Amino acid sequence: MKKNATIAVFLDRDGTINVERNYVNRAADFELLPDAADAIRALNEAGVRVLVA
Repeated sequence: MKKNATIAVFLDRDGTINVERNYVNRAADFELLPDAADAIRALNEAGVRVLVA
């Protein structure tokens, strides 16, 4: 791998990092799954860019 290459992961939002609901259109309706934030933080600390779709 190139020295300056960026490592990234793409995560689906619904059901992957948050509780799946019919449609999330307000912040109050968004609920992270247990450990999702810690997992994303660990990836970031390892130099991995996390993109959520």
